[in-house]
Amino acid sequence: MSTLRPILAVASLAFRESARNRVLHALLMALVAACGISFLFAWAAGGDGSSRPTKIVGDLSLSALTLLGTVASIFLGTSLVFQEIERRTVFSVLARPISRGGFVIGKFLGLAGVMGVAMLLMSGVFLIAYALAGGTLGVHLFCALGLIYVELLVVIGVAIFFSVAAHPIEGAVFSFVVAIAGHQTASLKDLGATVLQRAGPDPGFAAVATDKFLFGLYVVLPNLERFNLRGTAIYGFELPWGQAGWSVVYAAVYIAILLALSTLVFRRKVL
Repeated sequence: MSTLRPILAVASLAFRESARNRVLHALLMALVAACGISFLFAWAAGGDGSSRPTKIVGDLSLSALTLLGTVASIFLGTSLVFQEIERRTVFSVLARPISRGGFVIGKFLGLAGVMGVAMLLMSGVFLIAYALAGGTLGVHLFCALGLIYVELLVVIGVAIFFSVAAHPIEGAVFSFVVAIAGHQTASLKDLGATVLQRAGPDPGFAAVATDKFLFGLYVVLPNLERFNLRGTAIYGFELPWGQAGWSVVYAAVYIAILLALSTLVFRRKVL
């Protein structure tokens, strides 16, 4: 309990600091605008009595929610630890009975809490827009929104790591690259297999090295596409409960690895 208390204190400070950031207000307004634009696209698609306009509103709004949540997580996360170091406030925090690992975990929990509140607000805006478009609010939709938040937790972990390891601008760029590549990781393994296949029965060094490199990226990069249930929620596909459960486990393990790496880098960092 004595170890948990300072971590929660850091988390509370990180929550309040991030909650005051105007990027969250801009995030909510941007989502409202995106939902409005999706209605324009749905109107342009025509009202022929089909469910197509409803699906357009749902798909575009849910995609905008994911994108805006990712941008906010990266923007807030990559500056969270760096700002403490720049302001020298990290010294007063670490002077208390808290390890550098506890400091990193506290920052992660604080930002996760802020994004949880933001996710609730954004989900409320999305659900209202989707209901107005004639959509049905079912369990598939809530499961999709839950996995979007889990995806944002992974992105926060990536942002925290680069906040410790790099300058905020560089960290933001790296985090965006990882977030974008994270939705393409499944194709990296297939691409490597294709390279080997085209190289013939006796592939050369270049083909084998390319396959190993792509497989390495496949293992290291987060597979963010695991958390994408937009097709299930909007287009009525069957809900893969097993996949959803394993996706949560995958996220927990990946976040734990990221926090461990962040702690290792932070311990070696000269303040």
